[in-house]
Amino acid sequence: MEFLFIKEKLARPEKEPKTELGRRLRSVRAHLGNLERSDLAELFDVSVTTIAFYERGESEPTASILAGYKKHFGVSLDWLLAGEGAMFVGGDVQFENVTLADIRKYVWNIAETYWEELPRRTPPEQVANQFVEMLDYLISQPDVTDEQASGVIQFDASRLKRASGQGET
Repeated sequence: MEFLFIKEKLARPEKEPKTELGRRLRSVRAHLGNLERSDLAELFDVSVTTIAFYERGESEPTASILAGYKKHFGVSLDWLLAGEGAMFVGGDVQFENVTLADIRKYVWNIAETYWEELPRRTPPEQVANQFVEMLDYLISQPDVTDEQASGVIQFDASRLKRASGQGET
């Protein structure tokens, strides 16, 4: 009779963070779907141990790491550093006159325009950051027509194209 033994990796219980910053860093990771520390470490070019130290409050992240949380995940630095406001930039902003259909239209229009206009060598993070900024802008504008939205998106795509050195000067 053959037995298969499955070796389980038992995770040690998480230590309670020593600082509020550590608690908030851990909370961000949880809100991102329990992202692995190794994924954060790779993204920020630090060790997994460093991420664990930050989350336990045993050391404080550098300004560039904190900026990375904002850049890559949209985390509000006011919330991260001081516990003030919403966790994510714009997370506490509410709009009365924007429907899901409006948002879908904006997303489609932005994606299609950027795909058509931007050089393929444009760094994905630049496209993603600009995409989010454009969406935020359009959603925050009252009574934007489809034509106005298309014009703003086209203008922005042209600006990004020129900045990359691929557009007309």
